[in-house]
Order: sequence, then C-alpha cells, then structure tokens
Amino acid sequence: MAGLGFALERMTQGRSLTSTAGAYVYAALLVAGPWIFTVLAIGGIDLAACPGGDCPGLPVFRSIIIYNALVSAILTGPIAFVCTRFVSDRIWLKRYESVTFAFVVAQSVFAGTALAIAAPFYLFAADLPAPDALAGLQNLMLMGAAWLLIPFLGAIRSYVAVAIAFAAGAGLMVALIAVAPRSDPLHLLTAFNVGLTVIDLLLARRLLREYGMALVPDGALARTLRTHWDLPLIGLTCALGLWVDKLIMWCAAPVGVTIVGGAFRTMPNYDTPMFWAQLASIPILAVFFVHVETNFFRLSRAFYGSLANGVSRRDLTRMMARLSHFVMAKLVGLFIALSAVALIAILISFVVIEPLGLRASQMGILRAALAGMVFQTSSSFCFIFLLYFDLRRHALAVSGTYFILNGTLTAALLPLGFPYFGYGNLLASALTFLLAVLILAHELPWLHFHAFVTNNTSLRASPSDG
Repeated sequence: MAGLGFALERMTQGRSLTSTAGAYVYAALLVAGPWIFTVLAIGGIDLAACPGGDCPGLPVFRSIIIYNALVSAILTGPIAFVCTRFVSDRIWLKRYESVTFAFVVAQSVFAGTALAIAAPFYLFAADLPAPDALAGLQNLMLMGAAWLLIPFLGAIRSYVAVAIAFAAGAGLMVALIAVAPRSDPLHLLTAFNVGLTVIDLLLARRLLREYGMALVPDGALARTLRTHWDLPLIGLTCALGLWVDKLIMWCAAPVGVTIVGGAFRTMPNYDTPMFWAQLASIPILAVFFVHVETNFFRLSRAFYGSLANGVSRRDLTRMMARLSHFVMAKLVGLFIALSAVALIAILISFVVIEPLGLRASQMGILRAALAGMVFQTSSSFCFIFLLYFDLRRHALAVSGTYFILNGTLTAALLPLGFPYFGYGNLLASALTFLLAVLILAHELPWLHFHAFVTNNTSLRASPSDG
C-alpha cells in the first residue's frame, strides 16, 4: 500500500485544495470503500425512496444489507489477509503473472462458502419472495467481491479509477431510486446491486489491465496459506471482533430487537449509532494511510535495508530508536486526533441527530460508540504496526483479545438494561488498546532480534519459493 501512499502524499503537498481533498477521499475509499458505500447508501436510499418517512420495505432492505455486510466481512477477512501477503510477496519478487489467478481463487472460495452458508438461510429460513431472496444472494456476492478487490488494488497506483468506480456506482444507485422512488425491498435491492455491479466491474477492469487475464497457477499461494496459517485467523478474529457485539445484541438484548422477513433479527437502536461511530474514524484512517504509513515505510526500509549493508551496532541501535520513537509518537498523535473527531461528532450530533436517523434516546449509545471508536481504531494502528514488523502472533493476540472481550463484556452488561448498551464495546476497546500498546512497546526494542532470529527464514526449514 505504501507505493500508492507516496502518490497520494505528493497530492497533499500541492497548492490545490482539490488535490489535497482528493488524496484523502481516495485513501478513505481504499481503506473502507465498500463499508462507506454501504452505510451512506442506506441513508441515501432512505432519503430518496422515503421522503415522507413512510417506507415499509426499508427495514427488510436494511436488514438484508446488514446481514450481507456481516457475512461478507467474516468470510472475506481470512481470504483477504492471505491474498494481501501473497500479492505483496509477488510484487516484491516482480512476479505478477499469478496475481489474477490468486484473485480468481479468492473469489471462488468466497462465493462457494457464502452460497453454502447463505443460500439455505435466504431460501428456507427467511420469509422472502423468491425474487427478493435471489436479489439478497446476489447482493452478498457483489459485496464480497468488492471487499476482495481492495487488497489486490492496494498495490496499484489507481486512485483515480477507484474514485471513479465508487462515484459512478453511488450516482447510478441514487439515480435509479430517484427516477422510480418505490420502497419495496426488491426495487431497493436492485438499485443497490446495480451500483455495486458498476463498482466491481470497474475495479476488476483496472485489476485485469494491470495484471492481465491469463490464469497462471502458482503453488506459492498454497504455501503462503500453509506457512502463514495465522493470517486467516487474524482476518477472522478481526471481522468477528467488529461484529460480535451486534450479534449478541440481536440475539439476547432484552429490548429493541426487530425481526423482519421471518429471520432477520437486528437492533436499529444499537446498530445505527455503532455504524455512524465507525464511519467517524475514516478521516483519521486516511491520514494514517497517506502520511503515517509512507513515512513509516521510509524508516523501516532504511532500518531493514541497513541489515544487508554491514551496518554497525551503534548505527543499527540509532535507527531502531528512531523507528520506535516515530511509531509511539504517531500513535499518540493519532489517538489525540481520534479523540478530537469523537468530541466534534458528539457535539454535532446534538444538531444533526434526525438526519443521522437517530433519536434522543440513542445519544448514550452514540457517545459510548464514539469513545469506543477512539480506542478500537488506536488499537488497530498498533495492530497494523505489528503486522508491518511481521509479528503475526502478537497481532493475533490483539485481534483475538478484542473479539473475546467485545463478546464477553457486551453479554455481561446486557442484564443492566438499555442505559448500558454500548459500554461493553467501549470497555473491550479500551482494554484491547492497552494490551496492544503494551505489546508494541515491549517488542519495539527487539526489532533487531526479530529481524535476525524470529523472522529469519534461513533459520527454519521451508520449501524454496518456486
């Protein structure tokens, strides 16, 4: 991702306000484009299709989208982490011919698994007309494809293509709703699916133009999965950690659970504030992607590159200290920035509470969600740095801890009632952030040890990379 980050950073150094804003928009789309599109699409469709507020089909549509977002995130997480590592290794070795093959394999694995899980639910458990059920399954396939395209496009400097794809998809979707403002679930799903189809096609077209259409099998993909078996677990626990509190609320909350379509259990009073809080972190994630990651890449490249050039112990220690100071200083700065965003969001929410689809009774959940967002996103930055240092087991400890704590504390606070909704997520996020900082601070002084011993492939027997 750093190559694209350098290009975007140069855009922010120009004098044009448009180019600066564009860089952050492009970064946000690459970080969480499908999620941004999903959340804003639900709100946009609500306004376009239901201007008078009477929209009986919207709850079914919203529930289908939320369930598909849940399933696609959980299934694509493990696949995306493995594919990101594989693509990174192929690009490092300048062997691009098998990238398209990996993309096809990833899509096939997701599609087969998703159909095996979701088809029985849509066709037998849910009380939906057959066209609605098929549209829901199609939406799941399209959403998963969008998420899997992101790790493959991250290494390509195609920020304009990415922005055009999401803009075209969103514009077409809203246009279809505005031209025929019906509120039945099938019509809303069709418009949403058309927008996603445009996004997926444009992104896939850019990917194929870069890597070609030839399918060249590569055994390194299977070896990546075998030697980096912890990556799928990291991806799975990351996705489950973000969704487990919502699953518990849907299944066990004493009040506020809504059931539509016979099987779709959601809790709008909880879900909506949590979704908006997660969106609030996107600007800081974009800053991290454009500036922090690129500068970190320069320092880490200098540090690890020096190991192959006979660097002295004094210089190695100095470079390691500089890298450690940069990481911790940026974490503090990002935490402060996230806190400022959360505070501003809380203040603004008092004014724009209705346009956000919230009620006054949900303000407590929103405040807890925004505070949790600060800690959860900050722990994600620690998590990303651990992955950059290839400390995968440590990263798994962070993601696994958040998953366990988020589920356990959310369930433990449920009996206390509505006033405490959201505080399980807040406590889990804070404790995970504390753990992540402690792990990162403990490992930073040992970067040279990890470089020479822990991550030294010559010290462990493994098949050569064909």
